[in-house]
Amino acid sequence: PGGEVVLASAGHPSPFLAGVAWEVPPGLPLGVTVEATYEEAAARLAPGEQLVLVSDGVVEAENSLRELFGFERTRELSMNSATEIAEAALAWGQTDDITVVTVRRRT
Repeated sequence: PGGEVVLASAGHPSPFLAGVAWEVPPGLPLGVTVEATYEEAAARLAPGEQLVLVSDGVVEAENSLRELFGFERTRELSMNSATEIAEAALAWGQTDDITVVTVRRRT
């Protein structure tokens, strides 16, 4: 209810919070080893702020010139809807799964 978000990285790119890359401590991909530990990061979304989580398939989308969609382009679109971000990466050139989740605090 207060907008608190707690997450841990399991091998995914850093999320974007209110249009800014949120540097979350890195972690091994989930399932690589049973001994893996994951450091949590916490933040608070203000009313109207949006958190965007993407799979590596978004930033690693590659066009016919072998140019990556990249972190900066993803950041520039991070205030858009999940559908708009995914469609932009797909149009750039899909080489992997493309997953985008957006969470917006309303109040």
